[in-house]
Amino acid sequence: MQPFRFVHAADLHIDSPFRGLRDVDRRVGERLRESTFEAFRNLVDLCVDEQVDFVVIAGDIYDGADRSVRAQLRFRDGMRRLSDAGVAAYIVHGNHDPLDGWLSALTWPEGVHIFGPEPEWKTVELNGEPIAAIQGVSFPTREVRENLVARFATPTPAEDSLFTIGLLHANVGGNPDHDNYAPCTLDDLKLTALDYWALGHVHTRQTLRRQNPAVVYPGNIQGRHPNESGPRGCLVVDVSEEGAASTRFHPLDVVRWEPATVDITEIGSIDRLEAAIQQKLDDLAVKAEGRDVICSLTLSGRGAMHAELVRQGAVEDLLVELRATASESPWVWVERIYDRTRPEIDLDARGEADDFLGAALRHSAEVLQDGEGVRELAAVVGEVFTGRKSGLPAPSDEQIRNWAAEARWQLAELLEPEE
Repeated sequence: MQPFRFVHAADLHIDSPFRGLRDVDRRVGERLRESTFEAFRNLVDLCVDEQVDFVVIAGDIYDGADRSVRAQLRFRDGMRRLSDAGVAAYIVHGNHDPLDGWLSALTWPEGVHIFGPEPEWKTVELNGEPIAAIQGVSFPTREVRENLVARFATPTPAEDSLFTIGLLHANVGGNPDHDNYAPCTLDDLKLTALDYWALGHVHTRQTLRRQNPAVVYPGNIQGRHPNESGPRGCLVVDVSEEGAASTRFHPLDVVRWEPATVDITEIGSIDRLEAAIQQKLDDLAVKAEGRDVICSLTLSGRGAMHAELVRQGAVEDLLVELRATASESPWVWVERIYDRTRPEIDLDARGEADDFLGAALRHSAEVLQDGEGVRELAAVVGEVFTGRKSGLPAPSDEQIRNWAAEARWQLAELLEPEE
């Protein structure tokens, strides 16, 4: 077979609104809103520059079912650029942009195929010769709970020598971080005998299986919140004469979300803390290679600075000052500061004292070490936490342990006499 190259992308979420941060800082909010458009433009540029033969997009092109006219026009223009460069595009819709959502009346350029609600095969040609067969299916509506893999037909009706691709927006293996739409298992995908499963829906890049078949999520092209940190982009896939697929990641994002942690243990003054934070932000700027960065900053460790940070308004004032120092683009903007610092109290040693605080710390440590004690604690907290009007799930043992550990520190701070 002829070797060829294609791009696998998913979860573009064009025109994601980023409403929360737009309310906090207009400049940052507007930069974020444009980021999905720019990341999509980078995707098109990559396809042209790499001279790929086609691109597959595995769902969630738009951020919502009622997709904006602006987003649709930008996407159409991108498809037109690809068509002019001789790059075909094969697209499915996912839960964010199902087929029953609102659509403008658009004329798609030649070479663009959008799969419908039933799986179908499309043959890809290179220099007049077929090189691959793609089978895909779009979400007819937002909440698809059916295993769509069961509908895929194999083998391909085309020539047996063609490289076969399954294009699907789905949750493989019940990933708990994403809605369980179009659920299926890795075994379901293996049984289809396709060569490559081009998946979408899970925003973190991951390879579930390398070959026979390759099963791959490229992740989204632009991070949208702190949990989507690190580089975001797509995969360039090269298929050899023997039909072996190799992938390489290419970042497309223009704003990057990054966490950072500064330990206060050896820091004794607020200006030294500010300098340590600034050094961490400078490091993030270098790592981002010219991109803007939004940082979630955690202050950790035990030391004298804890007393400064717990003073009313101290962390908020620090955040304002750090934001004020953010330069022109590319900038590093601190989204929030988490104060996870502790006072200079040794809880284990303090628990040996023969007073009320010591007794309380000893007893709480015993409860946390005893599995039955944690379960009893969970039952008591659960009665309040899952009240009829709350609609919240019962807390896990891990949540109870974390809350209890936090309570021990707060108890020690409240009852320990100040020096």
